[in-house]
Amino acid sequence: MQGMFDQELSRTIARSAPLGIAELLQQQLGTTPQPGEKGEGVPADFSAQIRRWRAAARLLTDQMRQKLAPFEGAIQKAARQFDLDPNLIRAVIFAESSGNPEARSPKGALGLMQLMPATARELGVNNPLDPEENILGGARYLRRLLNRFQGHLEKALAAYNAGPEAVDRHGQVPPYPETRQYVQRIQHYLRALKHP
Repeated sequence: MQGMFDQELSRTIARSAPLGIAELLQQQLGTTPQPGEKGEGVPADFSAQIRRWRAAARLLTDQMRQKLAPFEGAIQKAARQFDLDPNLIRAVIFAESSGNPEARSPKGALGLMQLMPATARELGVNNPLDPEENILGGARYLRRLLNRFQGHLEKALAAYNAGPEAVDRHGQVPPYPETRQYVQRIQHYLRALKHP
């Protein structure tokens, strides 16, 4: 949830270029600290907003865990087999298919981890709509990408979404809005899963 706050604050700062950061924060918070005051001027509802953000993060985490519960055995197996954080696998599944093992994208990606048919074949996945096969194939692919990009998670996630060639071409997360949002969404899910 902190990321959402940071993004909104960044947008606000960018729109309000004439103001300095301190003045902008004062304006946004609706406070004007008095000379000599430290820690004063925080609006009364700021703590309430933080509590709402945390509650929303807990709700998201609960929804993810509930939706992915039927696949927990396969997630744990894949995490052990490919030395991955199970939360990373959960986050990718939730971002890719929202936990729907029958998911089919307009581009032809299939199953929980949205494997393209050619990628699935390359990974030894015979039935991409079989949850365990799909999770094992997707985890194998994530491990390959993490190895290829020397453990750089953002690059590996971008490659999962846009293809490794796109990341190679740009030397970083490609400047595609969809890919950047995808990487941010998975990082958001990871934070929610790690800090419920």
